[in-house]
Amino acid sequence: MALTFKLYTDAALTQEQAGNLVAVQNSDGSTGGVTHQLWLGSTGSVGDDAVDRKIQADSDPGIDELQILVVDSAQGSGHEKEEVKLGLDETAAGLATPGAPLDLGVTIQSSVANAISFFIIITDATGTVGTSTELSIDTNVFRETDV
Repeated sequence: MALTFKLYTDAALTQEQAGNLVAVQNSDGSTGGVTHQLWLGSTGSVGDDAVDRKIQADSDPGIDELQILVVDSAQGSGHEKEEVKLGLDETAAGLATPGAPLDLGVTIQSSVANAISFFIIITDATGTVGTSTELSIDTNVFRETDV
């Protein structure tokens, strides 16, 4: 069975997140944090899937948290995951522990209304002008089942 829960760049769950996060920043620090907003969800029975679905952590379904994780594909170059903060809103992301995973709850149901929105703030510590593309977002391992 194909997974229907994915990361999206819009609240209607029509535009899948493709590729890594992009952060374009000035070397003098004037850019500030680069903020992204994504949604984790599935359209369920109103979308491409024929039934409503849910996801839970594979490690202990219904007990362990579903999590958003920052992945650094090129450690030691560009941005490090410790420059990234995650939160369920922009304020929480600004106050979050850098590099820490974001807990989303133990179950997420399909449908646009149940999609979980979260914010990513990348703050430059490199002091280098350029575009960084080595950071991406992933989840812990989850299982998707019919509701």
